[in-house]
Amino acid sequence: MAASSDVFSWDDRFLTGEPVVDAEHRELVRIINHVAALHAAPGPRRPLDEVLASLVRYAQTHFAHEEQLMREAGCDERHVRVHRGIHREFAEQIGDMQGSASDAADRELLLHFLTHWLAHHILSVDQSMARQVRAIRAGRTPQDAFEMEQRLSVDPSLAIILDALRSLYRVIASRNKALAHLDRELAEIIDGDPVPTLVIDAAHRITHWNKACAKITGLSARDMVGTRSSWRAFYPEERPILADLILSGSIEDIRALYGDKMRRSAVIEGAVEAEDFFPHFGDSGRWLFFTAAPIRDAEGRLIGVIETLQDVTERRRAEEKLRQHQVRLEELVAERTRQLEATNQALARRNVELTRLNKRLSEAQAQLLQSEKLASIGQLAAGVAHEINNPIGFVQSNIGTLDKYLRGLLKVLEAYEEAEPLIADGARRESLQELRRRVDLEFLKSDASELLSESRDGIGRVTKIVQDLKDFSRVGSGEAWECADLHRGIDSTLNIVANELKYKADVVREYGALPPVECVPSQLNQVFMNLLVNAAHAIGKERGVVTIRTGAQAGHVWLEFSDTGCGIPEDIRARIFDPFFTTKPVGQGTGLGLSLAYGIIRHHEGSITVESEVGKGTTFRIRLPVQRGVQRVS
Repeated sequence: MAASSDVFSWDDRFLTGEPVVDAEHRELVRIINHVAALHAAPGPRRPLDEVLASLVRYAQTHFAHEEQLMREAGCDERHVRVHRGIHREFAEQIGDMQGSASDAADRELLLHFLTHWLAHHILSVDQSMARQVRAIRAGRTPQDAFEMEQRLSVDPSLAIILDALRSLYRVIASRNKALAHLDRELAEIIDGDPVPTLVIDAAHRITHWNKACAKITGLSARDMVGTRSSWRAFYPEERPILADLILSGSIEDIRALYGDKMRRSAVIEGAVEAEDFFPHFGDSGRWLFFTAAPIRDAEGRLIGVIETLQDVTERRRAEEKLRQHQVRLEELVAERTRQLEATNQALARRNVELTRLNKRLSEAQAQLLQSEKLASIGQLAAGVAHEINNPIGFVQSNIGTLDKYLRGLLKVLEAYEEAEPLIADGARRESLQELRRRVDLEFLKSDASELLSESRDGIGRVTKIVQDLKDFSRVGSGEAWECADLHRGIDSTLNIVANELKYKADVVREYGALPPVECVPSQLNQVFMNLLVNAAHAIGKERGVVTIRTGAQAGHVWLEFSDTGCGIPEDIRARIFDPFFTTKPVGQGTGLGLSLAYGIIRHHEGSITVESEVGKGTTFRIRLPVQRGVQRVS
């Protein structure tokens, strides 16, 4: 009785009447069903391969018994030749299919082939053989028995089945040949490839191991093909190679085993590349570059992985030599640099003092130039003051006298106006009234007084400007130190630079209480002027604000000059006090203003600092001692 899960059920129609043949047919059916059961069960493929191999061996033993039976019975040679050819063809087909059955679908096809071929062989060829044997034993000649068999009419339904089985067998046999041919071609291509190459199937079994791979690893294809021991060629202990990890789909395992030596291929989707050193290859180890890529069938199923190896030892050695040369070159460069630095240090020490002297000379020259300018301005102011003072004195005196005369005349006019009604001559009286209306006497009286008042104000302003020029330049005082009112110096400087500021900014004075400060007033006035002019130049098209703050603290005074201008970038802030440094266009600045201011403040034993923010403005803060020498002594 056949089991319900058997793919090939025994039927009494398969009986030939020959006990040995029928017993062996039953055993073949049993083995085929056992192959089907192993194929359906999960687990490794090796038991299935072993059973298939035993099936092939048993079939060959069975074929030998049949051929012996035909020889002993004396069957016609024509039948014997056909029967023997069918046996050999079956052995070839089953061998080809067994070698090319790399996945479950191929093994399924192999089972179908076995069942269909055996059914066709038993029902057709072996039954024909048994009938001829019985006829010969009954007394017929082999030729009569063969010819009678050829004329035998077969059951139509059975004939259709047998014909279908023969057609299916031919299709499967043709596919087997094509697959075997393709497999041989693929094997030849891979084996002839100079790049070491191996291929594993979906069960991690090695299917190809070409000559180049055998040469580099020292293990032949005979040792490796059909095994799952690809690791043996590369590692002393069992572990998955790159192809195994691709097949398992575990990128994390790849990273764990290869770390940063692994990367995804930029050329083949799903492929992975890695590079590693193998100390047991060659005399001193070899560097190998691996590329493992998945192999998929027409439906996109993963059926295997191909992995190639590339010996990159020479490249690695060249890189190491290049690195060593680079290190040596860097050492030589460093040594030469140290020698040059030692030489340069000697030159630098010689040049430091010269540079320092040149800087002092430049600063002294700049200060001398500025002092000459100040002296010229002082002489000019003295000349202007001398030339203007006398005419202004005349004008002031004359305006005073004229005011006195005008007041007298106005009193006389008032007396005349009071006596006007007493004039007896009416015509004369009307004539005087008409003249008064025509000259607008009332307006003349009021406007004349206003004109004199405005003239006195104008003369006062001119006198103030002349005095500011004298205060600014300190004509006649030279470089004498004296106690001065800094607020007065700031105010006089503001009048001097009023034309620079009045169109661009409003000036806000936030003065604190300052004691008289021992200083050279003309020099400090120069500092104030430079800071105020720079503030005016820093303010853009929109009107800004210049704020001046002062205060005193612990024997010192401080002054702040703030503007709402463009600000000073941080990268040049440390250089603004350097001589000849300027951000203005060529021809519009000497670069000496802040340098001279710095030198003057230092000469006064004070300090000048700057705070600035680009786009918001700048603040210069000056700190001065009230008396000279106090800071040094303290």
